[in-house]
Amino acid sequence: MWWRNEDHVGGYCRMARMLENLLEESKAKGWAAGQATLAEVQLDAALLGWREVPTRRGGPAVSTLRPVDPAEAEPNSLSSRYGKGAQPLHTDGAHLPEPPDIVILTCATTSTTPTRLWNRQRYGHVMQWLPEHVHHGVFLISSGKDSFFSTAYADRRFRYDPGCMLPCDARARQTAQFFTEVEKYADEHVWSEPGQVLLIDNRRVLHARASAVQEPQREVQRISYQLKREAS
Repeated sequence: MWWRNEDHVGGYCRMARMLENLLEESKAKGWAAGQATLAEVQLDAALLGWREVPTRRGGPAVSTLRPVDPAEAEPNSLSSRYGKGAQPLHTDGAHLPEPPDIVILTCATTSTTPTRLWNRQRYGHVMQWLPEHVHHGVFLISSGKDSFFSTAYADRRFRYDPGCMLPCDARARQTAQFFTEVEKYADEHVWSEPGQVLLIDNRRVLHARASAVQEPQREVQRISYQLKREAS
């Protein structure tokens, strides 16, 4: 349940501590859901000092995610490979030198296509460790002229997207297979009520979209953030 303590900031009423509450709740499993509009999310994030991160160069901070056929999709996107079908586990902004910390999805209506969510503590049994190949397998990450190499887990965060990451060695190929296999353990967030918001810790959680072939009208808004860094 959310409490609307109305406090006035710059002439606006806001939902007090909405994102702080979701972020705190997400510490348990890597994500949290609530009720909010996109405008409320953006205002709350601005007051917290979170920085919006466009996931495509020159693109807007807010993206509208719709199921599209491969011919309509952006190059190297998951839609360019999988179209309206199920998309695999990934993190957002894997092609960026500094991926976003937080991804927020909002849906003004409802959707029968769930969002799948996985972290390393939530498949089969509790797992505090990752296979060595996830730490050491090298991928070539396509990022235009600034392509670079990286592993799928480093500095206590995941970076993985099969749309833009090409395995360069046997360990990376094992890692790609690993993420395919663990998707069966993913939880599902169902967009059963209008106005839901889903906060995903993009450092700890991989997410995916179930097949939207039967729901081509599905629309979800996405906005990504870097959290405010404390001065050292």
